[in-house]
Amino acid sequence: MRLSDRAYTELKQLILSKGFGEEVLSERALAAILKMSRMPVREAVKALENEGLLIVLPRRGIYVRRLSVDQVRELYEVRQAIEGMAAYLCATGKRRAEIGAYRRRLEQQLRRKGKIDLAKIQKESSAFHRAIFELCGNARLLELYRSIEPQIDLNLRLTAVHAPNRVKQALYEHLQIAKAIEAGEGARAERLTRQHLEHGKIARIQLLRHKDPGKRNSGAAPRSRRAR
Repeated sequence: MRLSDRAYTELKQLILSKGFGEEVLSERALAAILKMSRMPVREAVKALENEGLLIVLPRRGIYVRRLSVDQVRELYEVRQAIEGMAAYLCATGKRRAEIGAYRRRLEQQLRRKGKIDLAKIQKESSAFHRAIFELCGNARLLELYRSIEPQIDLNLRLTAVHAPNRVKQALYEHLQIAKAIEAGEGARAERLTRQHLEHGKIARIQLLRHKDPGKRNSGAAPRSRRAR
């Protein structure tokens, strides 16, 4: 693996695992954290800026992007459009039976007792949503999903504090979608997917508004904190 690829992978993991808050970052500091030279870090930062995960401001520094309420709403509206169609195509396509592996894992998760492992559930939930596109038989839809997937991951990072009841409800909604796809019920799979994403949108927006009451974050870097 090239150093720049390794820097990209490790830096992205740090961003999405909430390894950074709202502090100002720099290539030098990131190179020290990743224990490598600045050149591969610079390439990784550029790639992550292109994906919309970082904001690079000349003479000010590097910031992890924060999605605004409006940006979260728009993201979910796009997802409802393309993911609803993907679920429909998946349910009416030749590979719908493959969703059964995810359905079985969801059933196991819902039977599990004890403390919720949020990070693990989010990772598996992302894999479930991605699988719908991979199994739907439409390469263009998969390409569209991949183009917004970094923003989806960023949205999960910024709303890492969830009500346990919503996490369990989301798992149940995933299970119903999986069952509809496996049964070949295209219209139902599409409706359930759009409803699930609507519930997710409402929950995420409420969390963002609770975090910053009365504020509408534009997604830009914080104005009050400058690079030194």
